[in-house]
Amino acid sequence: MRPGLVLTVLLAWMLVGSLGSGCAAGAAGRIPPAAFQFHEVVSRQGRAAGGWKVAQTTITLTRVSQTQPVQAQCDVEIGVPLKTRKGGIADVMAQEAAAMAADEAARLALSQRPATSAELCFLFLEHMRTLLESRLPGVRVRRFIEPGIPRTKFAPE
Repeated sequence: MRPGLVLTVLLAWMLVGSLGSGCAAGAAGRIPPAAFQFHEVVSRQGRAAGGWKVAQTTITLTRVSQTQPVQAQCDVEIGVPLKTRKGGIADVMAQEAAAMAADEAARLALSQRPATSAELCFLFLEHMRTLLESRLPGVRVRRFIEPGIPRTKFAPE
C-alpha cells in the first residue's frame, strides 16, 4: 500500500493596519497536479465514449483573521469520463485542470468571506464545478462518494 501524499492548500486572508482593519492579502500554497490521482472505476467498452475515472483529495482551506478566522478540510471527488465524443481525457490533462481550478476556486471561495467551514467547502466545491465544466466535458465535482479510491492530502512544508 502506497502511503498517501499529504496535500493542503493553505490560503490566508490577513487584516492589515494598525487598528486591526484593512484589506485582504495574498494566498500561498498552490496545489500541484499530482494531488489529483485519477483511478479508473468503470472500464470503457468498445469504441464508443464511456468509462469513468475518479480522484479524491482533501484540501485544507484557511483564512487567518483577527475577527473571523475559518479553516475547512474539504473532501473533493472529481470524476471524468475516460473518453467523450470529442476524444479521450488524459490523466495529465485532468490533473492540470483540477489543480488550476482548485487554486482559483479556493481564492474565490475565501474572497466571499464565509462564516463557517461548511459554507467555505460548499462555495469551494461550487466554484470548482463551474471552473472545471468549461475545461473537462462531463466532469462531476462533489464530496467523496466513490468507495475504495486512494485519497490524497496536501500540507505545506
